[in-house]
Amino acid sequence: MSRKITEKTFYQFIKCPHWVYLDAHHTEDRPHHQLLMKLIDDGLIEEKAWEIISDRDEVAEVKAEDLEEAYDQTIEYMAMGVETIYRGVLIDKHWVGHPDVLEKVEGRSRFGDYYYVAADLKSSRRLKNEYKFQGCFYAELLEKIQDVKPLQGYVINPDKETQGYLIEEFEHEYELTLSKIEEVVSGKEPSHFLTSGCRQSPWFSECRTKTNACDDLSLLNRVWKEEVMRLRGAGIETIAELSTKSVNDLESLVPNMRPERLEILRDQAIAIAEERHIIRGPVEFTDGEIEVYFDIESNPLRDFDYLFGVLVVQNGEEHYQAFVADDPEKESEMWDQFVEFLESHHDATIYHYGLFEQEVVRRFAARYGVSTIAQEVIDRNMVDLLYLFRPHVIFPLSFYSLKDIASYLGFSWRSEDASGANSVVWHEEYLATKKEEQLKKIKEYNEDDVRATHLVKKWLEKNTQ
Repeated sequence: MSRKITEKTFYQFIKCPHWVYLDAHHTEDRPHHQLLMKLIDDGLIEEKAWEIISDRDEVAEVKAEDLEEAYDQTIEYMAMGVETIYRGVLIDKHWVGHPDVLEKVEGRSRFGDYYYVAADLKSSRRLKNEYKFQGCFYAELLEKIQDVKPLQGYVINPDKETQGYLIEEFEHEYELTLSKIEEVVSGKEPSHFLTSGCRQSPWFSECRTKTNACDDLSLLNRVWKEEVMRLRGAGIETIAELSTKSVNDLESLVPNMRPERLEILRDQAIAIAEERHIIRGPVEFTDGEIEVYFDIESNPLRDFDYLFGVLVVQNGEEHYQAFVADDPEKESEMWDQFVEFLESHHDATIYHYGLFEQEVVRRFAARYGVSTIAQEVIDRNMVDLLYLFRPHVIFPLSFYSLKDIASYLGFSWRSEDASGANSVVWHEEYLATKKEEQLKKIKEYNEDDVRATHLVKKWLEKNTQ
């Protein structure tokens, strides 16, 4: 059990409030893989983090493992006026903060004519609210320690770009969230609501079991809490109850929701209650002699996109090919090979699952350059299969990940522990050992992903026309 509140507590609370509750009050310890924890809160591996800050003029690293000793060392560095403190620890009673960077700025504090602001190193290039919660937490701890509260919080992304935000503008939301967290840590069990964030929690099986047992409305795919509250306000508490309502009934009971949205939620409830999929309309595909199924393997802990896998389908034949970078310096070489592939398949429709592949390809094109023909392929021929079918097919599932959908349709991955998160762990193991069997496992996982994408497309083509 752990009743400490750290910056990671905010991330866990946003993902799944029961994660915080069960960590604090359950007698059984559920440790999470250290690398997976970094992955969950968009952290970077030590090597990459140090690469980002190592060119600063003066960096002092807090190396003590014991929390109290690390705190004492951090305070010592702050009193000395060190320009940059790396891996500092801030403590006040049961609050413990671990900012990646403490940076000295001009001002007045109990230490002298300067004070410290906090920054975290994150793998994402987007400034997320989760980061702002953590920054407000650091600011409050720093105020207690140095007698002055920073006005801004900061995030440093893998491109060494510093993104700032005003603490004051986010402070109210932070205080409300901190208050809820304090209640949960003190023993108040939060209301139950299943989200995709729950899947990252080591307590997910408990969340899922409880949700299924009460036939909770949060089992609906991508349902908002506000929508569930409105349905409950109308006396509809379960999936079974929602599945029996006509759209006309729902319009009368819940007049403040759009009829089209009510119909989709009702149809989702029917699909889950009756354990069957529902076809709402045809999924339109582009005719072509060649199809390509595309999936990328990335290691966000290192900001390293290291494998582009493609399955080429033509005239009933299938061929898998992987473009691999052994280290980040070879990303551009891998990209050049992939650009050549795009040029040689300029008439092919390229199917992928979700937005990630398009985001990476556009980032690579901006970073390393791209030919006119390959850019046309990217702009014209890449098709997000999930986006294509979502309005037309309802599956009896709470989550629509590729693994969820393809598994429902009968596909199975060769590795029992296959997942995007575990592939990052496998990649770290491969970098540490350079064992070819580890890389082979990753390639097999990637190949299974593109074959699963192909299966989903074939099923949609067969069953929705």
